[in-house]
Amino acid sequence: MSQISFDDLFLEEKKENTTKSIPSPLQNDILDLFHEGETSALAICEHLIKLGKYSDERFSTNKPKDYGKVCLILDSMANDGLLVFVEDLDKKDRTYKLNI
Repeated sequence: MSQISFDDLFLEEKKENTTKSIPSPLQNDILDLFHEGETSALAICEHLIKLGKYSDERFSTNKPKDYGKVCLILDSMANDGLLVFVEDLDKKDRTYKLNI
């Protein structure tokens, strides 16, 4: 029976963290929009609504209700190293760029 050392636990954790996940179909749609030059989270949300990926329900401010979901996806893509968060524009919009 072989024993595992304390250091081996960290090595296994690092291996798990370095494996990149395969982008989902939705993430691929988002990446396509970035390749077309889109950087605004709000504009990406509007494109995804046109593609039928999200509902067209809106708040009284006319911002899509699914805008928050899109930002969460963009943030997770930034955490995965696919995108880079650029700035938050007065809580009205967020911008990202491809991590090249």
